Amino acid sequence: MVSLKSVRVLHFADLHLGMENYGKIDSATGLNQRILDFLKSFSTCVNYALENDIALVIFAGDAYRTKNPSPTLQREFAKQIRRLTRAGIKVLLLVGNHDVPNTEKYAHSLAVFDALEVEGVIVARDPRIHIIDTHQGKVQVATLPHFPKSQLLKLDEYKDKTVEEINQIMAKEIESFVDHLAAEAACRGEIPSILAAHISVSTAKLGSEQTISVGNDLTISPSALLKDEWDYIALGHIHRHQVLEESPLMIYSGSIERIDFGEEKEDKGFCVIELPAPAKSGSKNGVTYKFEKTPARRFLSLDIQCLTTNPTLEVLKFIAEHDVKDAVVRVRIKVPSHLRHLVQRDEILKSLSSAHYIAYVDIESLGEDVRTRNPNLTEAAGPLVALEEYILSREDLKERRDELLKFAGELIGEVQQIQTPSGL
Repeated sequence: MVSLKSVRVLHFADLHLGMENYGKIDSATGLNQRILDFLKSFSTCVNYALENDIALVIFAGDAYRTKNPSPTLQREFAKQIRRLTRAGIKVLLLVGNHDVPNTEKYAHSLAVFDALEVEGVIVARDPRIHIIDTHQGKVQVATLPHFPKSQLLKLDEYKDKTVEEINQIMAKEIESFVDHLAAEAACRGEIPSILAAHISVSTAKLGSEQTISVGNDLTISPSALLKDEWDYIALGHIHRHQVLEESPLMIYSGSIERIDFGEEKEDKGFCVIELPAPAKSGSKNGVTYKFEKTPARRFLSLDIQCLTTNPTLEVLKFIAEHDVKDAVVRVRIKVPSHLRHLVQRDEILKSLSSAHYIAYVDIESLGEDVRTRNPNLTEAAGPLVALEEYILSREDLKERRDELLKFAGELIGEVQQIQTPSGL
């Protein structure tokens, strides 16, 4: 007999554990301080579930920053999942694009939970429906994990297709999956139903992840996901929390910790869903949600255009008017070129001593001559060489050189894989 009790669900996504930008090594743990930030936000999600009678936790993909997380990161992730299962809370882990290796035969980063058959943990790698028996009643969760383009590119009939054509084929395939899953869910209409997907929806507003996209990310229309059979649609992949549709609720929970200054003004957190038991008539209504914030690290941009003949004093006064304590801070100063030599960088850095991390202090001279062309930036330079020269010309990017070049190399490799016919 189906329980008539409401089912409480916690939905979060895009943990990206392993991000180390804007952090230093913590002497007590040996971990980068930013990893500790992400773990703190993750622990906040888990604490909420333990203290607020959550029956099911849905993680909508991207557990780690890279596809090959270190054993230390895997251990820390598993510790938090174990806290949930020990309390009898069921956990569904959806595989995202950061979780999938480049080689299809390799295991994805969440596969260890399957291999160990961890009780109470469901790893969703395929489009299918999972019937989850929680302590508050059954829930059926249809899953749409990340679909790598390589699944199609390996087939001869698709080797000559353009990126746009491949995206259109995949979008139709995903829409077909959703139709079949919805039809299957309808056969169990007495059980609350959720669609969990790690995907880009065309109407979503992007967060900072748009800056590491080559512009060919697969997107689908919201209508492809919207079905009357779903009580709630839990989305991952876009870092900005947002409600895309009201009926049924289609929500990106967003990432739980800020990654960079592109997310400076975004609230970070997770969603708590109340799924009322369906009425005897089979109608589905009354689903509610609320957004709970995590203690994400503050990012703060301080922009000032100096107008006096004492630019250092002007900047120091400006900084004093803002709370920089424990924040990741960047300072961008514009000053007339004839006064630039009066800007005392050491004094400015000293005034930022209470900040968690000083990303950079950039001083732009107003009225200076146009820069001469970098002789290393020629048509013969490859994209990575050109990018590195650009990074080295920017004070605000130098310290992230290795990370940016690594991302760029991966993206260029993916584009080349898409554009190169199989077997050549």
